[in-house]
Amino acid sequence: MALLLAALAGVPACTATKAYQKDVDDANAKGKYKVRLTTDPEAVANCKFMKAIDPSQDPVGGVTRSQYPDYFRVHAVLMGADTVLVREGKFGEAYQCGPTPLNPDGTPKAVFDTPPQHP
Repeated sequence: MALLLAALAGVPACTATKAYQKDVDDANAKGKYKVRLTTDPEAVANCKFMKAIDPSQDPVGGVTRSQYPDYFRVHAVLMGADTVLVREGKFGEAYQCGPTPLNPDGTPKAVFDTPPQHP
């Protein structure tokens, strides 16, 4: 019985891992091409800051300097950002400058208006 419960407990984790891997694959294949890199802070002055991206802090490691542009784009689109401000060529700041965040495949996330409330 305990073995069955342990196996069932692992099913949601496996499903979440597969969904995340699909998001990473979409970001690498399509989404990263929708993210703009800039070194101009004025370009993101009116944008929403989302998160800093530092390839040197990657838990897997092994990100070379030549891979930084793709690394910035992939990680930015995974969090919904459409622009990355690159500082000193080695740090990135992800911003949402468009009207809606992006899905990992680069398409805009659907924004649902709340239905009108009737008294």
